[in-house]
Amino acid sequence: MASQTLLYLHLPKSGGTTLNRLIEWEYSPLRIYSVDPSFFRWSWYRLLRQPERRLGRLQVVKGHMPFGIHRRLPQPSTYITVLRDPVERIISEYYFALHYRLHPQYKRMQGMSLEEYATTTPHHNLQCKLLAGLPGPRDFLAGDCTEATLEAAKANLAAHFTLAGVTERFDETLALIKVLFGWKLAHYSSFNVTPIRPDKEAVPEAVQRVIAERNSFDEAIYRHALPLFERQLEENRAAVDAAMQEVSRARRLGVVGNAAYQAASSFRKAVSRVRSMI
Repeated sequence: MASQTLLYLHLPKSGGTTLNRLIEWEYSPLRIYSVDPSFFRWSWYRLLRQPERRLGRLQVVKGHMPFGIHRRLPQPSTYITVLRDPVERIISEYYFALHYRLHPQYKRMQGMSLEEYATTTPHHNLQCKLLAGLPGPRDFLAGDCTEATLEAAKANLAAHFTLAGVTERFDETLALIKVLFGWKLAHYSSFNVTPIRPDKEAVPEAVQRVIAERNSFDEAIYRHALPLFERQLEENRAAVDAAMQEVSRARRLGVVGNAAYQAASSFRKAVSRVRSMI
């Protein structure tokens, strides 16, 4: 799969920042187009306007974007993504926006409960929306899902994705990526983890039900993806078990090693971001 351009469809609050940093070590930052996480609508539509010559040189396209960029590329490509339990994802999204002062919704979030956020955000069912990639409004995270959206997301996973991993089983996801794509994964550290949030079990069941109902299509695509992920693990069991040991070793950086890795990763991220904006 080294000859194919990697398209990482980053579903928000699914462990994607950590995976983004790993991608920037596995591929040249100069041949990556990173959809800007803060201005992702502008950055996505800028990507669509890039000339075919530049698109043809890309090894990776990654970020918060809807399915479909492969149609613009002149070269073969394949998608990967990581899905997350929708209730966990909404809890993480809410507390991240509530406590991160640079978040564009920070002021709006103050005084808003988790249940209020879950029932008012237009970004419900966004995993299903992004995986379906259906034509829609300029804000591709807004709008509503239908059964047709869900079926499109399922069809896209089957036809275009080499891997749909799972946040709750992130190390296994990395091991499978290592097996399927031949990544080195020399070092590994977590990024952008929401530190101030309760565990799912601490959230009242009534609120969990509200979140699940509001994100019923995300629940459906997540449940659809789980057995597909399990099947891939079993099909590659021996190689995945060996890769899991390497993933475990990659995390043993120590305090100094971890600080050095995070600093170097930030530099590579900056190079990728700047190159994407030129």
